[in-house]
Amino acid sequence: STQAVLLGADMARLTTQDKITLGGNINYARGKLDGVTTTTANKWGGFGQYDYNLSPRLFAFGKLGLEGDALIDLNLRSTLVGGLGYKLVDTKELSFNVFGGAGYSTDRYDVAKTIGDKTDTHFSRASLYFGEESTHQLSASTSFKQRLEVYPGLSGDKAQIMKFTAGLGVAMSSTMSLTVGLTDSYNSKPPAGAKKNDVALFTGVNVKFGAP
Repeated sequence: STQAVLLGADMARLTTQDKITLGGNINYARGKLDGVTTTTANKWGGFGQYDYNLSPRLFAFGKLGLEGDALIDLNLRSTLVGGLGYKLVDTKELSFNVFGGAGYSTDRYDVAKTIGDKTDTHFSRASLYFGEESTHQLSASTSFKQRLEVYPGLSGDKAQIMKFTAGLGVAMSSTMSLTVGLTDSYNSKPPAGAKKNDVALFTGVNVKFGAP
């Protein structure tokens, strides 16, 4: 038997000059086999991003991300990035943005971990930052969105971090929709004994509050 829950929230405030975006998620799952219960997911994440429009298509941004994962004893990973983005397409039916810049990350573990040739509870790295995101209004009731972020490490443990999310939603009403989502987190240098990839596929219900 298995039990799983994934909760997420996204909030945005837009003006003609800037945009503030906040988001967070919790993912917990456990399974029971032959009387033995095992936790298979126990992580959380949150972020805040500020975009300032330099022109109708060019914008500057700053982003702070926080996350933790109890299965690998990651108490806190904090990532601060900044750079420039460009709106390649910006219509009601389709939006597509690309962005890039630089960032700095710190990882704090509850117990000492071995990454490469270093054993410690604290790791850090400077990195480049590249990504893209898009939203697609496929029909009056169906929408799709995806986002890819890549952090090529330049210093410290020089880990390569990648995050990908995608979701398909089918509206049931003006405020509720059925969703199917995929998340994939990749770390080229995870702690010893941990896998590089963490993939999750989920279904659920999305509820929208506030003005469209």
